[in-house]
Amino acid sequence: MRARILLVLLVILAGSLPVSPAAPGRAAPGPAGASRTSRIPLAVDSWTYQLQGYDASLQTLGDSKFDLLVIDYSEFGDGGSEFTAQQIADLKEGPCGDRPVVAYMSIGEAESYRYYFDPNWIGPDNQPIPGTAPDWLGPPNPGFTDNYKVKYWMAGWEAIIFGDISGVDKSYLDRIIDAGFDGVYLDIIDAFEHWGPTENGGNDTNRDSAADMVDFVRALAQYARQTRGVPGFIMIPQNGTGLIADWTYPDASDPAAEAAAQKQRYFEVIDGVGAEDTFFFGPADNDNPLDPQTETIALLDEFAAAGKPVLAIDYVSQPAKIHTFYDLARARRYKPYATVRDLDVMTVNTGYEPVCHWLEYWVGDAGRTGVEPAAGG
Repeated sequence: MRARILLVLLVILAGSLPVSPAAPGRAAPGPAGASRTSRIPLAVDSWTYQLQGYDASLQTLGDSKFDLLVIDYSEFGDGGSEFTAQQIADLKEGPCGDRPVVAYMSIGEAESYRYYFDPNWIGPDNQPIPGTAPDWLGPPNPGFTDNYKVKYWMAGWEAIIFGDISGVDKSYLDRIIDAGFDGVYLDIIDAFEHWGPTENGGNDTNRDSAADMVDFVRALAQYARQTRGVPGFIMIPQNGTGLIADWTYPDASDPAAEAAAQKQRYFEVIDGVGAEDTFFFGPADNDNPLDPQTETIALLDEFAAAGKPVLAIDYVSQPAKIHTFYDLARARRYKPYATVRDLDVMTVNTGYEPVCHWLEYWVGDAGRTGVEPAAGG
């Protein structure tokens, strides 16, 4: 009975008690509705990833207990439906306390439905028209035909992504910052593989493509944190773990040393890493067979060892596969999330529901049930 009374009192007082920075799975909170004012290690236990199919008021996401939300910066992906600063501020105030809300941003491909894209650049064959399309625009992605590879090291593409703080040409990152997002979830980091050395499967357009991607991510971080004055801005790249592998730098006199140097430069500015299809891998959109990607896992372990949370996302929906995925990911201290590849729903997997960790922290291990074991067993 004494333990039950204590639990009730703690719940009543919770509104006036700050979430401890030491509470498992929670980042130290910043001012409600504001981006983090200092850079601190990203602490995540649960997270969700949804890029379309939002309800009108974002209430489903807002009511969720996930520690971290990764969403698009816009309801429909275009410039006319950008989320407002108030909407993002409301999402940050979750039922478990303040939490980071991070915007998806593709930096290795251009997406034809974005505000910056001119359909006149593309011909009837879905290829960029020479002399009409910008020189940074490359071929379409065979798997996503409305996405186009970009030469991300070129000034024209960089100007779209960051650096213009106002007007009709306001840059992508500036739109995200001004909406109050806490950071960005950077996709198509692995574009360096497409443009890089042929011995690594690339087309040899830019044999320094990997180092140029590291430079690009560093430039984004510096712009957000220093130029725009948001020192706690979160940077989470997705995939592209080969940036820290020695085989990525075949032209270096010492590929291992070059990889170590690029790893240090990269890890200095990122706060975590996203990883798709790490354990269930194959050609299907969802529910591929179990096929752990051992080379990728070895690289992801380096991120985890450096204190960079690994946000693992596998596209599985069958209960047995979800269970296996969570077990394998958690065994490596990754932060798993199973959902569908369309990313059009916030998935809450049975048995792996997010919880408010402040309750766990204040009540202790017995707080999972809210009842302290009776004396004598």
